[in-house]
Amino acid sequence: MSDRKITLVRHGKVNGKAALYGHTDIELSEQGKLDLRNTMEHVHQDSAIDRILSSPLTRCAALATEFSLQHQIPLHIEPELMEMHFGKWDGIAFDELGDEWVNLENFWQTPHSAQPPGGESLNDFAQRVITAWELLLSNDGYQHQLVLCHGGVIRIIIAHILQLDWRNPALFRQLQIDYASHTRIDISSFPNALPLVRWIGAR
Repeated sequence: MSDRKITLVRHGKVNGKAALYGHTDIELSEQGKLDLRNTMEHVHQDSAIDRILSSPLTRCAALATEFSLQHQIPLHIEPELMEMHFGKWDGIAFDELGDEWVNLENFWQTPHSAQPPGGESLNDFAQRVITAWELLLSNDGYQHQLVLCHGGVIRIIIAHILQLDWRNPALFRQLQIDYASHTRIDISSFPNALPLVRWIGAR
């Protein structure tokens, strides 16, 4: 078995106002598409990708499909890689939240206990992402898998790999995962090798 790589790529900038876009299916801006294409090409040139996994949301799946067809790379759409569902706040511009802004502030302070109204709990979100990650990790038939997903998903995966407490609000408030950035995970071929975080959020 050869050494393996997994590159986590966040989608590009979306075509909308500043908001929590969880399950809201918004497209990328033109600049967002350009940035994401450039990142994916850079990653592929650095180390050839032999499998792509993508969130089913348009801001990921559209360019994942385009890139897959262009380079003849197998693509798997994985629903468990969707961003957290923010319920009543999902897709609503921050300047239009009104009285809900106070509740959103509470969520940022204690995301593990202040569940978005009508949305997904942080625990449920983390568990589905970790399950998807462990399944991906168990598939050792590929040398370099690219995962096109979301900022929250990448943060949970990093916390899981490093055995950090994903309930810590600092993970979401102080760990910057830019649009169209890439995070590299390496797995050595020796038995029981632990995933190594090579870099986070590179552009």
